[in-house]
Amino acid sequence: MRLRRKSDIYIKSINIYVPRFLVRYFRKRYRADKSRYHELERNLRSCRFPITVPKYLAIALFYPLILSPAFFFLGYEIGSLTASYLNIEAIEWIVASLFVAVLTIAARFLILVYPKFYASHRKRQIEVVFPHVVNMMLGISKGGVPALEMFKVIAEEVSVTGEVGKEFAVVVNCVQAFHKDLLSAIKYVASTTPSQRFADFLDDLVSVIEGSGKLNEFLDFKSKHLMDEKEKYQDLFLNSLGILAEVYVAALVVAPLFMLIIFVVMGMLGNTTMKLMQLLVYLYMPLGGLAFIWLLSSMIKEQEIKWAGERVRRSRLVARVAKNGRKPGYIYPSPLKRYSLRIFRIVRTLIGDIGVFVYRPEYSFYFTLPVLALILLFAHTMEVEMLFMIFLAVIVTPYAVLVEMKNRRVRKVEEHIPDFLKQLASLNESGLNIVSAIRILSTSNMGVLTSEIIKVRKDLEWGMLLSDALKRFERRVGSMTVTKVTSILLRAMEAAGTIKDALFTAATDAQLYLELRSRIKNEMFVYIIVIYMTFGVFLFTIFVLSKNFIQIFSNMNIPTTAYAQFRVPDITALSRLFYHTSLINGTVSGLIAGLMGEGELRAGLKHAIVLAAVTFFVFNFLVGV
Repeated sequence: MRLRRKSDIYIKSINIYVPRFLVRYFRKRYRADKSRYHELERNLRSCRFPITVPKYLAIALFYPLILSPAFFFLGYEIGSLTASYLNIEAIEWIVASLFVAVLTIAARFLILVYPKFYASHRKRQIEVVFPHVVNMMLGISKGGVPALEMFKVIAEEVSVTGEVGKEFAVVVNCVQAFHKDLLSAIKYVASTTPSQRFADFLDDLVSVIEGSGKLNEFLDFKSKHLMDEKEKYQDLFLNSLGILAEVYVAALVVAPLFMLIIFVVMGMLGNTTMKLMQLLVYLYMPLGGLAFIWLLSSMIKEQEIKWAGERVRRSRLVARVAKNGRKPGYIYPSPLKRYSLRIFRIVRTLIGDIGVFVYRPEYSFYFTLPVLALILLFAHTMEVEMLFMIFLAVIVTPYAVLVEMKNRRVRKVEEHIPDFLKQLASLNESGLNIVSAIRILSTSNMGVLTSEIIKVRKDLEWGMLLSDALKRFERRVGSMTVTKVTSILLRAMEAAGTIKDALFTAATDAQLYLELRSRIKNEMFVYIIVIYMTFGVFLFTIFVLSKNFIQIFSNMNIPTTAYAQFRVPDITALSRLFYHTSLINGTVSGLIAGLMGEGELRAGLKHAIVLAAVTFFVFNFLVGV
């Protein structure tokens, strides 16, 4: 896949090899009966895949056929194992042929239905970010920006607007590249977008533009309506999270504990259950936890907008001075030199500014990974549990602390964003420009945000453009709220000198977003308490089971004649198995608590560390493993 730039909007073009005769064959079939491929064509347009229906059909046939030898080899190997196990001859070829037929058809089917699933995914992404994009459009339109220019802004700010920005990019491309009029381009996107809510919005927008209506009033009405709908969807989302929390407690906490107790009793009665318990602990619990984390993460990603920082492309060209008759020009540095310079810059940055760890918590790995490597050189005789706790203490704990510091800093900055925008708008309304207003607000008391405003003021005093200073502020904070505000502010300043309306709109949008997020956090805090309580019950039951129940039976003198089937359990093996069970349950529960409480997997690291540390203390100092 490559990207080409057309009027500041990125257009994707897909270059996938497929034989031309297959494309010609499917083109004839497509032209003979277009209605047969209507759904596929609609899904391809909804996905915004720049590919024709005949070529996609050719791809769906060509690549499964290319993979058929691998399918045959896999089927033949499985057939050989089956033949040796069942003692049946010549079954390898039958199994291999079945594998080729089934997997080839399945691969073609998956390729053909992929656009439908991707269009459904885009629909959810559009509807999540749509209310915030309407607020952006409202703020930009109040700055006096025309409709087409506003669409360009939405398309260019894809780090904020997401899939909605891609839809507006199609509008801009239709106007600039294909010379369509604006209304026709909007109608085309409305007819091909996967989201019906977005299509209705575009149809209403066409009516407003055709009727020469006031765009500000229309966007203001839509903004309020969409925010009300978003609150209703958030209620449904919170109810879904509550149901998932109950499912997690039942399936991955209560059920494993219940099964372990049953297996222990069955083992005392003479049945061999150690393998079943190991499968339960080492297979079901980790895989079930990972599956639940994936399900929860996918739900949260569909409901939340994540900040995507702007990537700055650095040139790899290095100037070369001409000496001794050598031809002047530019050269590319060698890969070794490039990587060594990169490491040198990172180390110099880390040594020069300790605060960079708060902005980039992942930089802690440059120090903690070598420390862990040195520890492992002298810790090869340690047990697995101790190595796991060392890994948590050396690698995970510093990273989790820095992530928590960064998140708290971002939250404190975001708390003052609405007040900052309102004061900025008031100063602008009184006749001051933005630079003078920022200089005045840098002396105000806005907590952590004041230090960031001072940095913006210093950038301006050193001669930096206001747009560049605000972009640096956006990248430093790394917040979705700041990114949206910066985008609205910059685009409004390009249109007019008085931007108070845009600032008030941005302040209102930020206030609503922060209130909604605070509400979610407060309601999800209950489920964090539930997860801690269930883990406490789980750990207490395991403690009682390993400390009292099993050891009592192991110390009893039971006549073998009366109870021939009774077997004394292996206390050491069971205690270690219970230890691993608690560690796995604590780690997974901690990650899930972070996902539910703060909507971020790495936010659950602190919970995982706490629960793992409690488990380590209980089993090493109370149980005595």
